[in-house]
Amino acid sequence: MRSKQLDLGKYDTDKIRNSYLDRYDSVLEPWVNKEIILLELGVYKGGSLCLWRDYFPYGKIIGTDLKLPQNRDLGERISLFQGNQTDVGFLSGMSRQVAPEGFDIIIDDASHIGITTRITFWHLFDYHLKPGGLYVIEDWGTGYWSDWVDGRNFRKRLQLLAKAWQRIQSRWHFCNRLPIKLPIRSHDYGMVGFIKELVDEQGAADLTRKSNKGQPARNSKFACLLIKPSIVFIHKAL
Repeated sequence: MRSKQLDLGKYDTDKIRNSYLDRYDSVLEPWVNKEIILLELGVYKGGSLCLWRDYFPYGKIIGTDLKLPQNRDLGERISLFQGNQTDVGFLSGMSRQVAPEGFDIIIDDASHIGITTRITFWHLFDYHLKPGGLYVIEDWGTGYWSDWVDGRNFRKRLQLLAKAWQRIQSRWHFCNRLPIKLPIRSHDYGMVGFIKELVDEQGAADLTRKSNKGQPARNSKFACLLIKPSIVFIHKAL
């Protein structure tokens, strides 16, 4: 694993404090020794940019943030741009300047808010990520927190579930012998709602097929969607 080859103590980044690299390593392995262009949105003091520079010895690292770190000279192979992640004009201008053929990897470690993350994702994914490229969204679990910007307490759906189960039992007698397992209470808005939107995109072929005999209207834009604790990895289809 690439992270085991680095002196992680010299990088000031929450990716190390939160043990994120254990989740990154296996996914990033195919790009380690390639001449990639990586974009990270939300760089804080720039510690993660230095980490990615050393993680990818032949990579070009681009960072953006609303407010750039005071130490803007982070060494060779790192470039910084100041701008808003929802400003698609800024995103496209920056992308055309540093990665005219598209980024290989994009990491969103910016707002962790559903609506802003969604705007950024669909613009960069559709227009500025190479086919076969990787898009990463960090800290999606903030959407479960009641004290986060767009977090909410879970909505109770037990009554609706109970009614649905009663309808199933009335039609299928064998269901009377099955134990009912209640799902985790959840919600469909904010950051968590956006991640569920990505699940729907992964299932685009079945979603647009609509029935057993139907034909898919299109396939997913994703080759693979991998959801890990705190991090989502989206591989773009070729």
